[in-house]
Amino acid sequence: MVQIAVVFHSEKGHTRVVAEAVAQGVDDVEGAQATLMAVATVDWPLLAACDAIIFGCPTFMGSVSAAFKAFMEASSSRAWAGQAWKDKLAAGFTNSAGHSGDKLNTLVQLAVFAAQHGMLWIGLGLPPGNNSSRGSRDDLNRLASFLGAMAQSNVDEDPSTAPPRSDRRTAHALGERVAGAALRWAGAARSDKPPPPSAAASPRRHPTTAHWRFPPAERPRLPGRFRRCNLRTLLARPQRFEHHLLVVAQVGSAQLEAITASEPLYFAHANISDEYSLNLETGDPLLGALRFLTLLSDPDGTDAGRIRSGLGDLVLHPQGLLHWPGRLRAPWQPFAFGPGMRRCGLSIVVCADQPTPAAYDRPLFVTAGREADVKSYRGPPPPFLLAATSAEGPRLLGRIGTTRLELLVAPQQVAPACGGYLLVLAGEEPHFPGDLVYLPPGVVLPGQGLGRCLLLSSPTTPPTPPPASWIRLPEPPFAVYESAAAGRLPVGCGDLQLQAVDGQHVRALLGKQGCSAPIPRYWLARMLFRIALHGGRLGYLETYGGLCYDDRGGVRRLGVRGLGEVELPAETWLQSIAEIYRAVAPEGYRERLE
Repeated sequence: MVQIAVVFHSEKGHTRVVAEAVAQGVDDVEGAQATLMAVATVDWPLLAACDAIIFGCPTFMGSVSAAFKAFMEASSSRAWAGQAWKDKLAAGFTNSAGHSGDKLNTLVQLAVFAAQHGMLWIGLGLPPGNNSSRGSRDDLNRLASFLGAMAQSNVDEDPSTAPPRSDRRTAHALGERVAGAALRWAGAARSDKPPPPSAAASPRRHPTTAHWRFPPAERPRLPGRFRRCNLRTLLARPQRFEHHLLVVAQVGSAQLEAITASEPLYFAHANISDEYSLNLETGDPLLGALRFLTLLSDPDGTDAGRIRSGLGDLVLHPQGLLHWPGRLRAPWQPFAFGPGMRRCGLSIVVCADQPTPAAYDRPLFVTAGREADVKSYRGPPPPFLLAATSAEGPRLLGRIGTTRLELLVAPQQVAPACGGYLLVLAGEEPHFPGDLVYLPPGVVLPGQGLGRCLLLSSPTTPPTPPPASWIRLPEPPFAVYESAAAGRLPVGCGDLQLQAVDGQHVRALLGKQGCSAPIPRYWLARMLFRIALHGGRLGYLETYGGLCYDDRGGVRRLGVRGLGEVELPAETWLQSIAEIYRAVAPEGYRERLE
């Protein structure tokens, strides 16, 4: 599947109509997907991951619009410096009120811009229309452009009727041509005849996913502008590491993260918003029998309650409390697995990407018959939510800001007013468990084949288009432990120093305040890598021995609970985390486990 971005600026909506026609042309070519992207909300990593980029803007005063020119200049540091777009395909389109309007000059600017990035320009490839006595304004390429697609919109016409249909068809043809060229350029053009069985190589999967079930390689495409990925397929890519975390969807401040691991995370987390966690089915019958324990603790570390859950259970990690996905006793040793014995699970987390207060009217309930799976250790009890998605009827499950998390059961159709993301928990063709479907604003997804689903949507905010993680695995924040030389102890930052106790433990010293209990090096390294993966925006994390990380209030700090913390400078925090990570990880530690 080739991915093509349509990057555009539109002042009054006319150029957006052209951009949508271009994107539809891309989507109508099997094996190609388009992402519309306004210059005001450019996703630079996604652009770097795309196979082709089609640029478009109105022609103002014979040139590109000011907003688009600002995007061009921003690309010098965001893409040109690292040659992120080199050898990608490029094309362009423009719209103006005048039939000429000097639109050719705008297309020349776009082509030169693409050339400066080392891109390969694709022209329109259509003969001129409306150039004889038998021609008309309904002809394809009626404005007779060759360098790119041109459109014309009367200044007093509504975008629903302007530009005319012929110009939208021309834009559609440009999208089709770029999609076909991208397929050929990527070596993915389809043959009229299916390959022989011997040539149909199975996709490479991570060894720990050998027991997962995956969707068929060839499935019917969803109609219209929908886009789809499967979380099992994404998280089974061979180069992912233990506890691989991918942000796969965003609606407003709420984001959906997909996570896979072969061992629980043994440290505590106080998040920056309410957080909803769900362990998904993978098709592995052994994992289906597992039960999970989540401990909720007060900020001082005193346990407030616990929740037992299984696959398909949605659990709330309430803001303001620590949650432990499990807890070990000293000496906190990691599990020992024989060669080829590791199996991994798949879970999702829905949370905010910025501090967001818990909604006063968030749902709090326990599915009937599951009351024994929650237990309070104090009064009043902590906020409990344990929703068995396989047993509940359609209902609201959670809120993150204005974003809602709803359970749908065999819906006739799915049509959130502002769009959203739909996660299929159970379904039949054309759907498969683990499918994540992007729903653009104003669309209607037929309910055929949908069983149980989670809908992430907002009544006021449209979803962000699918991120680059759908296309390629993101790079780790720094070299994983096994890819570079190990660090040395002691190591630290400011008044915080970590010293070796033995091969499996360190001890933290904080100025003249004393030292901590022994800290397991394995779980500390796991925690430090997760901090970096999240870009240092998590809230509060703590592992055994009391070593903690805190970014609440906008300042990143590392320390020991009860002893104090030191501030990590904004310019060098990631370097400090990487240095400590490389020094404390024990011998034989790996991020990529098999």
